[in-house]
Amino acid sequence: MTGSRAPVDLLVIDATADRHDGYRGLLGSFVRKVVTVAPGDAARQQLLSGAFAAVIVHLDDDAADVLADIADVDEASGPPVVVVSAQMPDLRAFGAHGRVTEFVPSAHATELLPPKVSCLVELAKVKGELDEERRTSDALRRRMGEQIHRGKNLLAILQSVARRTMHEGRAMSDAREALMGRLGTLARAYQLVTASNGAGTDIADVVEAELAHVMDRVTVSGPPVRLSGSVVQTFALAIHELAANASKHGALLSPKGAVAVGWTFFEYGTDRYLEVAWSERGGTTPKAPVEFGFGLTLVSSFAGAHAQTPNLLFEGEGFACRMRLSQDVLVPG
Repeated sequence: MTGSRAPVDLLVIDATADRHDGYRGLLGSFVRKVVTVAPGDAARQQLLSGAFAAVIVHLDDDAADVLADIADVDEASGPPVVVVSAQMPDLRAFGAHGRVTEFVPSAHATELLPPKVSCLVELAKVKGELDEERRTSDALRRRMGEQIHRGKNLLAILQSVARRTMHEGRAMSDAREALMGRLGTLARAYQLVTASNGAGTDIADVVEAELAHVMDRVTVSGPPVRLSGSVVQTFALAIHELAANASKHGALLSPKGAVAVGWTFFEYGTDRYLEVAWSERGGTTPKAPVEFGFGLTLVSSFAGAHAQTPNLLFEGEGFACRMRLSQDVLVPG
């Protein structure tokens, strides 16, 4: 709840408990709650923990305890204080650092205090509304900056993908098909990153978005993991390329072929990383190409700094690979 509808509270510090009910009845209609407390530890705790529109301080003879309570709170940011007393005290003790301080004679508190409190409550609501608008504006500026940065990265990736696709020596029709597939992957990845609002993208969503057309032949497993926006697009492209190769040259070319995709955490010394395994079975015997194209080059780039063996395997029952994602591209939580 924000703006003028935001609930506000009022704090009354009064050593005379018999007056507490009177204050709650007199001022309760202006705020959500009137908190009444005697001077001392309870008053200091309320001042330090509560966000009050104003503090009513009823002074009798000795103001030392109340002054100590007020002094424990940062005067520059603390709520305004209304002092109720038979005689006007030295208000400088309450408003030492610019805090708003007002005086109401106790003999006329019933008539003068409600309108003062009403004004202070409305000021607190306006301040709350302005603070909320400022926070919203700051959040929008941050999101806009992230969108601009993300858009620039996307353009750079699009240019690189288009350039590599057109220079793979394919026929124009094949190049167009490959390019449209890659552009579609980038669009889906961009949508996932944007929808996450900076909270990270679930790796399962990325995998399933790229394998949706063959999910009946794919097994996916792994713990919940969220990827940062910096890696989602390239990882999605890698999954897309693996699926495309499996459909044209690997397991998915055969009606009996299938693919398993899984991920798990590993540790290497002090480093922790996520390993994503892709394995095909039931297809033709894989043969290593003489030269890697865009897709296998991209997949091999996920080998990881500590990989002891190649992360692409053209042997056994079908093509397999391992991709490692470092801790810095994973979103904690």
